[in-house]
Amino acid sequence: MRNNAEGKNVVIVGSGVGGLSTGIILSLLNYSVTIVEKNPLPGGLMRSYRRGGIDCPVGVHYVSAMGAGEPLGKMFRVLGIAVDDLFYRMEQGGIIDRYIFDDFVFDLPASMNAFEISLRNTFPADTIALDVILKNLHEIASRMLDPAFILNQGDPFQNMDFFQPMGDLLNKLEASAGLRAVLAVPCQLIGVELDQCPVIFHHMVLAGYLFSSWRLKESGSKMADVFARRFDELGGKIILNDGCEKIILDGGKVIGVRLKSGILISADTVVATVHPKILLGLLEPDALKSSYRQRIINLKETEGVLAVQISVDAAAHSEIDHNIYRLHTDEKGLIRDGIFYQLRQGNNKGENIVSVITRSLYSDWSKWENTISGKRGKDYEEKKLRLGQDLLQKANEVLGGLKNARILDVFTPLTLRDYVNCPEGSCYGVLRSADQLLKVASLSKVPIAGLFMAGQNAMAPGVLGTILGSFNAVRQIIGSERFAEAFNWEA
Repeated sequence: MRNNAEGKNVVIVGSGVGGLSTGIILSLLNYSVTIVEKNPLPGGLMRSYRRGGIDCPVGVHYVSAMGAGEPLGKMFRVLGIAVDDLFYRMEQGGIIDRYIFDDFVFDLPASMNAFEISLRNTFPADTIALDVILKNLHEIASRMLDPAFILNQGDPFQNMDFFQPMGDLLNKLEASAGLRAVLAVPCQLIGVELDQCPVIFHHMVLAGYLFSSWRLKESGSKMADVFARRFDELGGKIILNDGCEKIILDGGKVIGVRLKSGILISADTVVATVHPKILLGLLEPDALKSSYRQRIINLKETEGVLAVQISVDAAAHSEIDHNIYRLHTDEKGLIRDGIFYQLRQGNNKGENIVSVITRSLYSDWSKWENTISGKRGKDYEEKKLRLGQDLLQKANEVLGGLKNARILDVFTPLTLRDYVNCPEGSCYGVLRSADQLLKVASLSKVPIAGLFMAGQNAMAPGVLGTILGSFNAVRQIIGSERFAEAFNWEA
């Protein structure tokens, strides 16, 4: 068993939802916590940005499982952040998402029971496959609601069949192409193809949204500010515009960090909420065994995204209370390409915002790989605009003719790479595929005394997974027994 951290002085590298959550939890436990952040504002992918006076989302489009007895809802309660102050429940029209395929439309309903009924009605010939899939889904969903899910960080899932790729399971069950297509969509949410996505990962994503689905009432910036304010109320300190340059060790143990400015901060514990490959650059080359370093270097990344933010006439285009996916599949039901659409109320009078997101390979932008944001040149901007206009045209086809539509912004994998230090610009980070899942999980225990990793947990995606990863880091720091005693997980 790894020794728990000693001392009360903690430095956290990165102020995204993972860093701020970790800081809040440790502050609640009377640790002295400093967060260091390279950007001028805290929040990471939580934080929205403004173009033309309109707030544009980056990483928080909708989140799941925030009900009072659901995993993320429980964790927000511990953090002392009121869900209802930031989010409102979707599902007012009875559905969460609309999947538009070439030959049929499937609406993802707002509950587990409604989902089962809809699947059985839509795919009556898939009875045997649905029996197995729904049984697995109910089992994983019930365990997510158990307090042991947060206490043990995924340990309750002992069924090794849950770690096989979803595509393999559907092949064994001889699922129809249509059923395969519908079940492939949750994989799009986490950047893992159906043939690589572990059953457990797939079902946790799906179950989370079926528990409850939520959108921000206002902006991602407000969410970031609420997290930062909560951390400040608890005595935490955030240093902005001065990222970590080096994690300093002495005798194989963490003793502090050096910032880009040259400032040295002593620490008994450092929690890195950055990408594992970025962590390597913060350590001396000989700080980790070569086998551990190589394991990180060889990790595959999820593919990047291209996002377009479009302003539209609010009187002509009111908010749509569900999300829309336009998807193209092959004859086997595997998704070849897809586009996500969200039409939300804007913060500017008379204007609403359409967010359009699709896959974009990092290699597509290799010409500008060695440039930085704002200085990539005219040809880069022209390519962004060309792709943005193409996606605007497709949005017109899906959402109807968009009145007074204007492109506010286009961001690429390079934008995200520079903003949050993700090596290939993916908002999902390391590929959590079946062949990498256990490898990624093993990286959460860094073999350096006093050094821990937080952020996205290997067993869950998005905001849920990131905050779950923060709780896991705290559990490692303070020990499992104290962790179990510290919070009322039954509530």
